[in-house]
Amino acid sequence: MTLAERDRFLAFAARAVPAAFGARPGPDDLAAHWHAATRAIGARLVLACARERLVAFDLQDMSLRTCSLSLPLRRLRAFELHAADLDAADLPDLPDLLPRLLPALPSAARARLARELGDSRWNLALARLVADLRHRTCSEGQPWPAPLDPENLVVDGHPWHPMSKTRLGLRAWENLRHGPDLLAQATVHAVDVAADHAQLAAPDLYDDLARQLFPAPPPGLVRLPVHALQLRRLPRLLGPLWGSVVRLADAPPLRARALLSLRTVALAAPALHLKLAVDVHTTSARRQVSPASVRNGPAIAALLSAIQAADPLTRRGLRIQPDLAGAGLHPRHGERAGQLGLVVRPDPAALARDLHAVRHNMSLETFPSKHAQEDMSLTTFPREHVPSSPPQLLVCAALGERRPGGDLVLRELAAGYPGDLRARLAAFFADYLDLLVPAALRLLTAHGVALEAHLQNTLLVHAGRPCGFVVRDLGGVRLHRGRLAAAGHAPALAPDSFTLTADLAEAQGKLLHTLVHAHLATLIGWIDDAGGPDPAQLWPAVRRICQRQWDRWASEPALARACADDRAFFFADTCRSKALLRMRIDERVSDYAYTEVANALAAGYSSPAA
Repeated sequence: MTLAERDRFLAFAARAVPAAFGARPGPDDLAAHWHAATRAIGARLVLACARERLVAFDLQDMSLRTCSLSLPLRRLRAFELHAADLDAADLPDLPDLLPRLLPALPSAARARLARELGDSRWNLALARLVADLRHRTCSEGQPWPAPLDPENLVVDGHPWHPMSKTRLGLRAWENLRHGPDLLAQATVHAVDVAADHAQLAAPDLYDDLARQLFPAPPPGLVRLPVHALQLRRLPRLLGPLWGSVVRLADAPPLRARALLSLRTVALAAPALHLKLAVDVHTTSARRQVSPASVRNGPAIAALLSAIQAADPLTRRGLRIQPDLAGAGLHPRHGERAGQLGLVVRPDPAALARDLHAVRHNMSLETFPSKHAQEDMSLTTFPREHVPSSPPQLLVCAALGERRPGGDLVLRELAAGYPGDLRARLAAFFADYLDLLVPAALRLLTAHGVALEAHLQNTLLVHAGRPCGFVVRDLGGVRLHRGRLAAAGHAPALAPDSFTLTADLAEAQGKLLHTLVHAHLATLIGWIDDAGGPDPAQLWPAVRRICQRQWDRWASEPALARACADDRAFFFADTCRSKALLRMRIDERVSDYAYTEVANALAAGYSSPAA
């Protein structure tokens, strides 16, 4: 079975890659990338089983030993997100590795996991193969037929999930055409929905935006954009609704570019981003847009806009890409409603220009409050080093990648600082923390808003040095009822929305997981790999910047308790971390499973020895 799958990959890649990209890999390249992807996914599986305590294990002599297997490690890292030595790894192939690690897994669950892991392996091998061809082609000065935006350069996907590249439901040629790391094509079609069967959020604005995309529909209909991948599936997914309540519109399709999440696409004219339903299983879930997301997006965007207007500390270095409007089938259509939902966002370029302008004109005197002045760190640009070049907008998930034909993105971004490579990367990280962490913490502590600030959702604005960040995708935020009410906020969200929670630990855990475990831990690992300071020097800096904010805000009587609670949660000796493999075993999506790990922000934390 494994040989058949490998041979199928080799045959497909040998035929399809040259046709799509005009560059021909050698036969040895195809096999090498297949085997490298097999080792990478296998290592992620072993590490996840150990981290989530699904197997007994021990760490000895830079190896993780379990189930008579030994996985060599390149680096021991915080939160048990260790880096495997893939060159030295000698693991069984995936079909043999899974039952060896988890022999008690029911056969149906094992078959499902095997399919997801196999698909992740296939897509990772193809993405790495194409990335190598891209580097070679661009180094030779030849044009590349796919987008070269950093959004389309991310190769490995999620930093540690074994299913990091799973895209179940896509045929091989669909993945090649629509994958953001491949050709990144995203044609947008239109369907018409009977108006009394549609749900609109910010309806007047949606109508204006929809008319910028397509001609107006006939009376009594609402026109909705739909991804080309979803259009093919709609007759099956919508059943009797297709052809009656929903039908194909007489409108020319639009060309767009796939962003990192595949189903979110960028249009050039008008300059909009569309988050669209695509019934494909990527990483951990099928990618629908629920009626709650349609309704909540503009309401949460309005909430955040009001917060940032009233509290400058939540805006310093941070902008939110808003959900302007949403549309889809009415919630009464149940599960089918999520198959046609969408959210409309503005292109974040204007937000990037705003951050650049603020950074360019920054001085202590321009800040509106005593607290804002105190929050200015020593890493603020001296006047002679203020960035004046046009800003770049880079998805943070791309910082560990290599530019086409060039250097690592991370090293390139640090080039504007003085000193040797180690000093430049340390200075870059200090500015990065200073512009990202305080505002994200302030939103949680003062207002009860936990952003989903992982690498995929965070965009770095850079112009010689960092200018700030844009955070996108409001569907995954958590809002704490108590803190919202205490701050005077009362957003009107969909009934029973999981976005709202009375559990403070859930909101705190959302930010700790996305900002610290998934975002900063990965960035610190990349800095280490790029020749920067040892992580043992960087984790204390993360703790200090958090500590500094809570020390200052605790002087505000209304925030003293919240500061103490957040300090205790973020600095606890151990912390919960999402058990992503366990969630796939149990087929859980929003109902999280957790594992307990040592907390790199704890006072007594000692970085694991390399």
